[in-house]
Amino acid sequence: MRILYLTYIDFGEFKSGSSVRPQMMYEAFRALGHEVKLLQTQQNRARDRRAAVKEISLWLDGNRPDFCYAESPSGPIFHRCDRELLRKIHRMGIPTGYFYRDAAYRFDDIFIRGRKTLKQHVIRWMSERDVRFLKKNVDLIYFPTESMGKYFSFPNTSVLPPACTGSYGSKTDGPRGRRSIYVGGVSRRYGTDTLLGAFDRLNGDGAEFPLTLVCRKTEAAYIGESCRKKPWLRVVHASGRGELAPLYQEADLALYPIEKNAYNDFAFSVKLMEYLEYGLPVVAVNCTETEKFVRGIGAGLVCRNDAGDFAEKVRTLLTDPALYKECAENAVRAVRGNLWTDRAQKVVSDLGGRKKGETE
Repeated sequence: MRILYLTYIDFGEFKSGSSVRPQMMYEAFRALGHEVKLLQTQQNRARDRRAAVKEISLWLDGNRPDFCYAESPSGPIFHRCDRELLRKIHRMGIPTGYFYRDAAYRFDDIFIRGRKTLKQHVIRWMSERDVRFLKKNVDLIYFPTESMGKYFSFPNTSVLPPACTGSYGSKTDGPRGRRSIYVGGVSRRYGTDTLLGAFDRLNGDGAEFPLTLVCRKTEAAYIGESCRKKPWLRVVHASGRGELAPLYQEADLALYPIEKNAYNDFAFSVKLMEYLEYGLPVVAVNCTETEKFVRGIGAGLVCRNDAGDFAEKVRTLLTDPALYKECAENAVRAVRGNLWTDRAQKVVSDLGGRKKGETE
């Protein structure tokens, strides 16, 4: 099939989940043998973005794709030309699916401390404008989780979670040691206090349960100096598969301590899928969609949002060989059926034979 694929990023950058996902979907469509006409370029490079959109619009004057799929930006759609392009695609009768990435703008009590700034008011207004626009100009909205869809009233929706690129390791022979790894943001919202508190309880002044914490250098200051000196903690600044692979390979357990709240209850991190790629069992806080996924595949243990229960689940998984082996086997098994090509095939099935105006 011929697919028109709209993104709002620069390809070649893998700095966050919002930049990883669009590139993985692009490669998945191509791996399935489809012809893909791609729109890329970040919104903050306004002149380049407008030129890229114009090129696609002119291409549409002489070409008709079988369907259009779009991966939304991290925030609102900035430029009028992008809305005009989607409107043109809609008027041409081309079936269009749109992955709607985030809804943080609807959770002021979680993300905003104190009085809202003018910028924050504008972002909220622009985001709500996008919702109204998409209801009129897109046939099918994809959400990362079912729970997120409940915050919106789009007429036609489906779920398209993050996925794996492949299988790069296995821990089915059992843990070689008791080393855990966490990769991600560092702050209260990311559960850093719970994470560090749990490992302080596990280790005291020793290092029986060592922890590798991988974060950006700019965020490391959140970890207090006294904590960084603990013998059980190793802080690493790494990114990309080449740097992360050896860290995953030496680890025995992966951690997802993110704070439980209304927003994180519907969120689903691509990081969980990356853990599975390396066959790592997981201990995760019981946010709704995370808990449903981890329990559903049987690849780890779920805990309450407190350091004591987190520590207990880590200890249990790393000291029970039979349980560990079962979770490790399930982690490897979960990769099958959760590849990016599986997600791309769903989009092709949803939109490839769809006629304009059809509902799910």
